[in-house]
Order: sequence, then C-alpha cells, then structure tokens
Amino acid sequence: MAESIELLTYVNGRIMPHSQASPLLQRINGASIGGFYDAERTFGGEVFKLRSHLERLYRGLEASSIDPQISIEELERITLGIIEANLSLLPNGHEYIVTQIVNQSQRQSPDDSGTINVVVYCQPLDFTRFARSYIDGVRIVTPNTYGIPSGQEPGDSKDGSQQVFLLMASPNGGVSECEGANFMFVKNGRIKLPDRRNVLPGVSMQTVLELADSLNFPVDEGTYTQRDIYAADEAFVSSTRYCILPVATLNGLPVGEGIPGKATTALLESWSAAVGIDFVNQALSHLPPAE
Repeated sequence: MAESIELLTYVNGRIMPHSQASPLLQRINGASIGGFYDAERTFGGEVFKLRSHLERLYRGLEASSIDPQISIEELERITLGIIEANLSLLPNGHEYIVTQIVNQSQRQSPDDSGTINVVVYCQPLDFTRFARSYIDGVRIVTPNTYGIPSGQEPGDSKDGSQQVFLLMASPNGGVSECEGANFMFVKNGRIKLPDRRNVLPGVSMQTVLELADSLNFPVDEGTYTQRDIYAADEAFVSSTRYCILPVATLNGLPVGEGIPGKATTALLESWSAAVGIDFVNQALSHLPPAE
C-alpha cells in the first residue's frame, strides 16, 4: 500500500513529515522556558504580508533579549519554502495558516545559554469556525461588567454558534482590544481606533488602516468607552484568520443596524480586491448546506 502524503514541517534545520515532527515538538515545548510565535494565512495559496509578521516576531524576540540565531531573511526563505513544499496538498478553495515558533529550551547548567528552537509548519485553515460570523456578526462582551455567555468560549466557534470576543479595558478606563483580535468601531463615517499605546497592534489592524486611507475613511485614535460603542453605527474586529468580522452586539445590545455595516462591507471588498480573492464567499462555501 502506498504511503499517504502528509504536510511537511521545518524543525531546527530539518524538514520532515508532520507526524514525525509532532513528538519532537512536544519535547521542545515541554522543555521551553518561553518563546514567541507568529502566524500568517494564504490567499489563493499566496502568503499575505509575511515580512510584516516576521518583523513583529523579531521585535518581540529583541524585547525579550532572545537571540533567534537565524536572520529574518533566512526565516522568510524557510517559510516560503515550507508553503511551496505543501502547496500540492492544498485543495482548490482551501488555504493554509503558516506558523513560525522561536523558543529557548531550559538551561542545563549556569553556563548553558539554552538551545534555540525554530519551527515552521502549515495547517489547513478551518473556515467553519468563523464563516457564519461574516453574516451573523460576533458578540462582544466586556468581562469587567458583563459575564461571558453560559456555555460559550471566547474566540473561534467550534460548533458553528455565534462567536464571542472579550473586549478588554485599558489602564485609563477606556476600551482597548479584544482577546486575540483588534477592535474598531464607526461613527458618522469615521473609524474610531482605541489608543494604540494600550493595544498590541496587529498586521491585520494595520491593513485595515491602509485600506481605510485608500477608501478615504477618516480615522480617529483616542480613548473610547462602552457608551461610545453603544452609540456606534457599526463595529468590527480584525485578525489574521478572517481579516475582518462585523460586530453584532456589545454586552447583548445591538451595535448599529445591519450586518455587516457600510464601512465594514467596503473594507472587506477592498481587502478582497487587494488579495485577488473573495475570501468572504470562499469561507461561506465551506459551510454545510442549510437544512
């Protein structure tokens, strides 16, 4: 019987089938004293803004005084090579999430600086976890004032139910970002961006700002409260996997009228045009037929 073909993974200079890499990755993670990772998605098999993601990864490593012992150019080359090596296994209409991990193993002695591990691997993007949110929107809750809905975990949906995101507060009492996503809202045709000093700016957030500029949407950056969002015309979250998802409710109350709103729709259409693929319809095509 012919051996099944599986995804290839890069681990510390070696490329191997992912099934062989998994035990090694478990040992690496078990011995790790900390590290960083980043992830990108493909559109039509082409990775999006890889260099921007890697620059963010290297900024985190530098801030933590971790020497990756590999240049950003080399990690970029490795990542593109892993995507290319796995492209033949990517069915039409599907995409990859590609992840880079750089971590440091525990020191065995005071003189031991610890081993640096570098991993790059691909995973198929599971559209079913967020596709319906393009139509239904997501639920936003502020855990400091409103409990998480019973039985619903924040983040991607595992059963097709409406997604829930936690919106965090900044030190000055305003809203900041969602857990795992950046948050923005729209009022009177102007995009409102929480003060970036209180958030971890994502590559997707920066893409939204670039698209907003090309669409002539003014952007205001400042301190905003829950009351501002209740009065918003629309709101959305941004992250790598889904790019932009409209917000349906904040703490159970509707945000704006219509999902997605006009600005969110324009941003989604502009992003789709930029990558050459209607990724909203692509995601929706992976949902099971309606009963």
